[in-house]
Amino acid sequence: MTRIVGLQGLFNGNILHLMLKSLKSNFKSFKKDYISGIFLLSDNSYIYNDKFCNISSKDDYNLGIGSNYSDKFKINESQPIRYKSIVLAFDGIIYNINELNNLLDSNINNNYINNINNTNNNHINNKSHINNKNNTNNNHINNINNTNNNSINNSDIDNNFNKNNNIDNNYTNSSFTKDCLNENEDKNLNHGLLLSKIMYKFLQEHSNLKEAIIKSIKIIDGEYSFAVFDGENLGIARDSIGIKPLYYHINNNSFNSFSSEKKALWKIGIKDSEIKSLKPGYILYNWDLIAPKNNPWDNDYYNLYNGNISKFNISKNQNNELKYLDINKMSYDEIKYSLINLLTYSTYKRVLNTDKVGLIFSGGVDSTILATLLKNISDDISVNLYTVGVESSEDLKYAKKVAKSLDFPIKTTIIDETLVRESLNPVLDAIEEPNLMKIGVGMTLYLATKMASNDGISITLAGQGADELFGGYYKYLTTFKEKGPEFTQKSMIHDIEYGYDVNFERDDKIATFNGVDLRVPYLDEKLVNFALKIPIKYKINSDEDLLRKRILRDIAIDIGIDKEIAERPKKAAQYGSGIHKILIKKVLKDIDLNKKIDEIRNNYLK
Repeated sequence: MTRIVGLQGLFNGNILHLMLKSLKSNFKSFKKDYISGIFLLSDNSYIYNDKFCNISSKDDYNLGIGSNYSDKFKINESQPIRYKSIVLAFDGIIYNINELNNLLDSNINNNYINNINNTNNNHINNKSHINNKNNTNNNHINNINNTNNNSINNSDIDNNFNKNNNIDNNYTNSSFTKDCLNENEDKNLNHGLLLSKIMYKFLQEHSNLKEAIIKSIKIIDGEYSFAVFDGENLGIARDSIGIKPLYYHINNNSFNSFSSEKKALWKIGIKDSEIKSLKPGYILYNWDLIAPKNNPWDNDYYNLYNGNISKFNISKNQNNELKYLDINKMSYDEIKYSLINLLTYSTYKRVLNTDKVGLIFSGGVDSTILATLLKNISDDISVNLYTVGVESSEDLKYAKKVAKSLDFPIKTTIIDETLVRESLNPVLDAIEEPNLMKIGVGMTLYLATKMASNDGISITLAGQGADELFGGYYKYLTTFKEKGPEFTQKSMIHDIEYGYDVNFERDDKIATFNGVDLRVPYLDEKLVNFALKIPIKYKINSDEDLLRKRILRDIAIDIGIDKEIAERPKKAAQYGSGIHKILIKKVLKDIDLNKKIDEIRNNYLK
């Protein structure tokens, strides 16, 4: 979990300092556990350091990249990362590190890249794991990610880049020559350094940073945003679903800027109306937008990692060629088992190398499926459930019941008017906009991740995305009745395409506010690809289908979840927890949300 900022144009170095400082001012985790690092470049010199201090130089710079990163998160240390001619700031996580390290150890060729990560869950094709915990996943887990990623070699740091003659006294030359990773720490886990090496491989091959970025993001399986500089060109990119936030502002008369949070741009005087969110899958290359050739929600979606969206890769034939099944020719049972395999693997890889994890838990079908999968994946992972609700809420009732049946510890926060009032300001600060619906949903997540943070849990899972993929919202039934199944399918695709703006950015920012890394198994790119191709009749079966999400509910029963839970009606987080009612009837009666957010923005401007 990292936050990145950057500037390009002509600016004073103190501006980069202000941007980083704004991200540390209110974030609970950033106050204690987070370190800031910078890279500043002028015509004649540069400053590089992975330890933050005030910039006293009055020099003007042409490029600046900064990071706030945690010294307790081992996956992304010492940022910005410097590898040979590349400087990179990375926010996120990469899941296919084993395959990428194998790529580093091999010659880059199309055959290898086409086959990278074509595991496609062959290790979880055995249907018996669904019904038998003792046989569940144990074999395939032993075969996944035998992480022998010894290819990260500290000696690769290129000392020739250390050409600075005018470094401010507050900074040290040694930062460029020291190893990016401590020798006593797990070198396999620095995802930012791994991406730098992949990027450099492609840069050598194509002599073009733009092409190197495009090639790299095609083979990354993860959730991320990053900025990379090769000495001449600057590229900024974001994952194809839009889990990690990234905002930017272009002002060709002075300097352009970007940040993981709007508040860093507010801090340097940029108006909210002038800030843009980088769309999922897009690249901002030297401040020109490059759209992806295709997206996970497109009918003809294809990339090197996922294969054809219209077909699901399940095995290889005798000639070792990939064998595909057309989803439209698959039986309902085949689709169900393919889906549960994808979701099992998606959940597994998000808790790999973790000894304890939290689950944001409502007791609904989405989160109960995740809880059941976590129970079956490994006995070595400690799982805590976190539920928020008013005293009499349905969420608390069902969450406690499921927790008892799974023998998971559960912690709850009882909501009342006082707590909602106290939570309003930090939630607004985190989501950075006065949207009532986002406040209601966000407050539930805020209180749940706050409990996880207090327990020392830095990684939590949540069921976000399931409703958009499987037709959970009541509006889909209305659309189904009025405009038919085809239009309903398009509506669901639209909601995934723009989910970054409605839900995903909000959730990541709120969790980060509490020092927690939120991971969302339902929004795994491969699972999204497959789920959006499932016929609508398996999600909403008629005009009168009040439950919806049929295939997900059937899967829940298949893996042993009680029918009462599997068929529990959908209730949005803000309603199930009771927060919305308190907000509308009590808290917001005497509060103007627009004025409230203006106050927060003005605090950063000061």
